[in-house]
Amino acid sequence: MSRFSLGNRSAMPAEQRGITLVVVLILLLILSVLGVAILRGTSMQDRMSANMRDRSLALQGAETALRYAQDQVLAGAANDVWAGAPPNGSDCTTSGVCPTGSTAVWKSMPAGTYDSRLAAAPEYWIEYVGVAPGRKGSCDTIPPSADCESPMYRITARSRSAGRANAELQANVSSRTPTP
Repeated sequence: MSRFSLGNRSAMPAEQRGITLVVVLILLLILSVLGVAILRGTSMQDRMSANMRDRSLALQGAETALRYAQDQVLAGAANDVWAGAPPNGSDCTTSGVCPTGSTAVWKSMPAGTYDSRLAAAPEYWIEYVGVAPGRKGSCDTIPPSADCESPMYRITARSRSAGRANAELQANVSSRTPTP
C-alpha cells in the first residue's frame, strides 16, 4: 500500500492541512462584503427615487398654485376689481393683493384644486409691483388710451410634499394684456 493513500490521512504533509478551509472562508468573506455593498447601493437608489418623486410633487403643487393665482389676477383685472388705485395694507386681507414691500399674506388653494398627496395645501401670495408699459404707441395720444399702462403683480407660490421636498416659484403678471 502506498504511503499517501486515501485511508492514511496522517501521512499527508502538515502544511497542506486546512488550506481549503482558509481559502473558502476568504472567498465567503469577499462575497459577503460584495453583497452588502450591492444592498447599500440599491437602498441608496431607492431613497433617491423617492426624493425625486417628492420634489416633483412639490414642484407640481407650486405650479398649480402659481397658475391659480395668475387666473385670480386676470379675472380680477377683467372685472376691474384691482383696477385704479394701487392696493393698500387692508387690501392684503380682503382682496388678497398686497402693496409693494408689505409682509406676505399667504392664501391657501381651495380643497380639491391640488394633488391630495401633498402634505398641505399649496399657498400663494400676490403683490402689486407697479405699472408696466402697455401697447406701443398707446401713450402717445392725448388723453392716453386705456392700454397705456397695465398694473403688474408678482405672484409667489409655494408647496410642500409629504416627504421633505419644498418648492417655491415666482412670476410677474401683467393684469391687462393690451390689444394690438
